[in-house]
Amino acid sequence: MAHPRSLSSASVARNAILADLQPVRRLGPPSRRALAACAAGGIVLGLVPAWFGVRADVGQMPGSLLWGFYLLQLVYACLLVVATLRDAVPGRSRPRQSAVLFAGGLGLVVAITAITWLVHPTPMRDGGWWQYSVNCFTRPLVLGLPPLALTLYLVARAYPLRPALVGALGGLGIGLLVDASWRTYCQVTNPLHVLTSHFGAVLTLSLAGALIASLHARSTRRLG
Repeated sequence: MAHPRSLSSASVARNAILADLQPVRRLGPPSRRALAACAAGGIVLGLVPAWFGVRADVGQMPGSLLWGFYLLQLVYACLLVVATLRDAVPGRSRPRQSAVLFAGGLGLVVAITAITWLVHPTPMRDGGWWQYSVNCFTRPLVLGLPPLALTLYLVARAYPLRPALVGALGGLGIGLLVDASWRTYCQVTNPLHVLTSHFGAVLTLSLAGALIASLHARSTRRLG
């Protein structure tokens, strides 16, 4: 027979738990939640040509080379964001599939860079390597921070069990989205420039996503 004092303690604990319960809004499907992050990225897509303009050699390039790769990278970026918000929900994550998507995103950048250079090689001007590199690293990085912050906010609402992987996946998606637009402005296709500056910004956003998501998850669990 249970001791009256233990029953009293259990009743107090039960009442405390019930008093702490609050209604929560049900999470929508990952594809629907990803629309918000992709819409924020869409604003960035519009800012690049509106603010910086379109590359001067656009008339010399095959349409499929510029706009075809632009759309391909944009679609893949949105798929990564959808996968990010799916994996953020406990019980719905698919780490192997996400790892394949992550590797595919990296490979996509390398493949587009190589093909564009082979079909339409445009080297950097003499003495302009440093300026080109700084501009094509810092500007996409700054443009990617607002949609990345929104993506990580949506991730945090779902309480991911693998925050580093989820954050890296989301950062890569946003990085590819921004890079797709930035390529319509930067006319340098030299792989050394693209893989250090453009790709560097993409990887930095991915690493930032992993770090921020991990730190947030750690602080939340510590407080809990």
